[in-house]
Parts: sequence; C-alpha cells; structure tokens
Amino acid sequence: MDVVDASQFTLLDYSFFVIVFVISAATGLYYAIKTRKKVTSVDDYLLGGRTMKLLPVACSLTATSLSATTLVGAPAEIYAYGTHTWMFSFCLAVTAVVTCYVFLPIFVELKLTSSFKYFELRFTRRIRVLASGLFILTGFLSLASTVYVPALTFKQVTGVDVYVTVTVLSLLCSSYTAIGGFRAVVWTDVSQLVLMIGSYITVAVVGIQATGGFINVVESANRGGRIIIANTNNLNSRSALPAYISSITLTFIYHFGISQAVFQRYLSLPTLREMRISAWFFCIVGTIFTLMGALLGIIIYANYETCDPHAAGVIEKLDQIVPHFIQEKAYLFQGFNGIFIAGIFSASLSTTSSLLNAMSGVIYEDFISQKLPNLKSSTSNRIMKSLVLFLGIIQIGMIFLVERMGMILQITLQCVALNTAALLTLFILGTMFPKSNGKSAMFGSVTAVVTIMTLILGSSYKKPEPTLPFRTDGCSNYNSTTVEFGVEEEVPEDVFWIFRLSYVYFGLVGTLVGVGIGYLTSLICGGSPVKDQRLLATFIRRKLIPEETRLTTVNNET
Repeated sequence: MDVVDASQFTLLDYSFFVIVFVISAATGLYYAIKTRKKVTSVDDYLLGGRTMKLLPVACSLTATSLSATTLVGAPAEIYAYGTHTWMFSFCLAVTAVVTCYVFLPIFVELKLTSSFKYFELRFTRRIRVLASGLFILTGFLSLASTVYVPALTFKQVTGVDVYVTVTVLSLLCSSYTAIGGFRAVVWTDVSQLVLMIGSYITVAVVGIQATGGFINVVESANRGGRIIIANTNNLNSRSALPAYISSITLTFIYHFGISQAVFQRYLSLPTLREMRISAWFFCIVGTIFTLMGALLGIIIYANYETCDPHAAGVIEKLDQIVPHFIQEKAYLFQGFNGIFIAGIFSASLSTTSSLLNAMSGVIYEDFISQKLPNLKSSTSNRIMKSLVLFLGIIQIGMIFLVERMGMILQITLQCVALNTAALLTLFILGTMFPKSNGKSAMFGSVTAVVTIMTLILGSSYKKPEPTLPFRTDGCSNYNSTTVEFGVEEEVPEDVFWIFRLSYVYFGLVGTLVGVGIGYLTSLICGGSPVKDQRLLATFIRRKLIPEETRLTTVNNET
C-alpha cells in the first residue's frame, strides 16, 4: 500500500479544497437570509417555485448526474476493462428522446411535486408508498457511495482518515441544503460543475504531457487492448454492445430521465420547451464527460503500461488508481492535487445535496403530509430541513456498509438496477398500458424487485469479471510479484444459466419480467380504461369525447 506523503498536499492544494466548501456554505447561507422573512411553500423549497432559469438548471442537472463515482470510477473502469463506456453517449441520447417526448409532457400537465404522486393518480395510494419506499431505501446506499469516493481519494493524497472526511462532507452538505433549499442546491451545482470540468481537463493535460503526447497515449492503450469500440464476441461481458443497447439504456432512462432528483430540476422550469432544452444540454455535456473519462482512463494506463500499481501491490483496489496517479504527479506543479480534489468534492457535494433534497421531499410529500395534511408552510419547511439534517447523519453511518463492497461503479449500477427494475416497471405500465390497474402494477413491481434480488444473490458466488491483462515487468522501483489476471472462476454445470449473466443485464431482465407479469395480471384480472388521459403517454391517448372531457376537468380540480 502507498505510503502517503502528506507534504505533497501544500497550502495551495488545501486552498482549492476550502474554496469548494466556502462557496457551498455561502450559497446556502445567502438563500437562507434572502428568504428568511418570506413564507415559502413546498413548491418553493423543492422546486424553486417552478420559476428557475434554464442555464443554471441545465448545469445543475448535469452536475447532479455526474457524481464523484463517475469522476473516479469511470477512469478506473476504462483502466481495467477498456474504453467500452463511450457507448454511454448512445444511452444518453435515447434517454433524452424518451424523457422529452414520453414522460415530461405527462409530468408537466399533472403539475406534480413528487414523481411518485403519479402512481397514486394512475393506480392506488399503496403503489405510491411502495415506490417511495424503494426510492428511499436505495437512496441510502447511493448517499453512502457519493461521499465514500472523495473521502477515499482525499485519504490517498493526504492521509486524512476516511471517517473524518465523510463526517465533514455530510454535515456541510446537509447544512447548506437544509437552510438554502432547492435554489441553493442549483446554484452551488453551477460552480461545482465548473470545478469538475477544470479538474478533468487539468489531469488530462498533465497525463498526456507525462507520456510524451496524445499519439503515445493511443498507441499504449492499443498495445494493452484498452481500445474497445464494441464487444460482440462475449455477449455476457460488461462491454457487450447488447448490454448498452438494452439494459444500460433502460437504467439511464430511469436514473437520468425520471428519478426524483432529476425530476425536480425539470419541473422547476416554467415551460416544457425549456425542460427539453435542459435534457439535451445534459445529453451533450454528459457525452463530453463520458469521452473525457475514457480519455483519462487510457492516459493513466499509458503512464502505468509496464508497471500496474495494483499488481505491484502499491494500491489495494483498482478504484484507487486515479488518486494514486494524482498523488504521483503532484510534483509537477503546486496545486495539482488540490485542483483534482476540488473537482471530486464538487461532484460529491452536487450529487449528495440533490439526493438529500429529493429524499426529504419524498418523505414529506408521500408520507408526512398524508398524515398531517393541514400543516402551515413554515412548519412544512422546518420539517423538510430537519429531514435533510437527519439524512445527513444517517449518511455517515452508511459508510461502513459501502466500505466493505467491491468496485464502486459496479456497486452503483447494481443499486440503480434495483430501482430501475421496480420503478421503471411502474412507469411503463402506467404510461404505456391503458388497462393496467393497481393490482397489476403491484404484481409487476414486486416481481421486478424479487427478480433483481434473486439475480444478485444467485450470482454472488461468482468472482468479478476478470480485468484486461496488466504488466509488472517495468516495476523497477517496487518489490513486486506478478499477479495473474484474466482467469474466470469455473462455473458448476448444475447452476442455472441466468445466474451467469453479467450484472449489466440485471435491470433489463427485472424490468421485462415486471412489465410482463404486470401486463398478464391486467389481462387476467381485467383492467379498466383510464378516464384521465393525461396519465398516459401522448401517443397512447385516444381522442376524448365531451363526457370524458368533463370527467378530466373534474380530476384537474382535485
């Protein structure tokens, strides 16, 4: 394991680190002071009063989706498995189309605050509670991973204990999110996005110069087999083209299109046109970050082509390869460490604040307000602020669970797959199948969850997918032994084939099974036509007759 040289982290490095905290705290305090004499509604606290400006919301949408897991985990993924993640750009484009023309028109017409309220309008109150509970449960796991990545990175370059960093991050983030509300979250996201972009560019430029130029980087990656356009030979690999076209695209549609944190940003804008522009803005910037992550991954590989730090025993996990690279190149100029750490912490704070805001809103809207419907706006705000602070404390405790898991990117995708399978099943049944009812939705979503859990538990005996080969023949500075890679564990013949599926397919299988069971249940039990056609996708709706129009008007009032 690396011996951390804390002296490499200079006062200038710490200044970048402090800047992120100061900007975040100051923004939250500014909006707390600005609104202290104003009685704000739930819409103001969770959606900025639906009057937010396009550019900051588009930047916030991008910053929220690009977590610290992305900034650190994506280059590590490329380093170990090749450039297959460029196909994320295809998934983002499909996500933008589906979000803009299937889901957003529905949410805009219904004027929702919680995306899960749709399930109550379309199905039953019980379905809404089920969906909200699943979101909160998986949200806890996501919250833990968002602060673990920067804490691990900070420890790598400074030696500061992970738990100290996690505590500071969680308390800071929950504080400015609680006092500033949605507007504070959005505007801190803008500054944090700028820092993320700056850190990625800086690291890429330094890495390219260290290898002697971009051509050397590409040639090195090609020699190491890291240049992967699409894997069509092994369809069960994480780099398989069918996995991206099907499963990962479905995951993106939920996670970046209709999840509660993203939903709040879209609905904070005043018009559908601005929402669609923000979706395409995220698609474009997200694609740029995807390609930058792939570039950074092969840059780091080029620097360690003949001596992999993991194989040499210098680092314990491949997830540490990015911070190790930063630390090793810190001598090139003062502040290099700090710039990258600022980007990582910015990504962490952005994602964490969005999740805290979204989860507090869901807990309040879907549970507390249902039991206490006549609360004053001031009381509602105090409750949501208290919820944010409470969730921040829970986040600190969840770090013990994340620390004992495997590679970060894989953990995150598995967590999202569980959410996707259940909630996307409900959205598909609700928007695409007019005869679906509460019973079919319940059967479908529960089946999806059971399917995902069965796949995860059934495949737990497997070792992680083997990485691409590494070299240690150039490790003259380390006392290392060569570690063998690329050997898969032999699978017993009596094991069901489905348990051999790569985790990237879990979301697809769960969603297909859930939708299939839900649709069959609606056929068996007999579904009823949807009276309020606004609950269906625009291309599924049928022309309303006058009597149905009157019924819809009544529903609008309620």
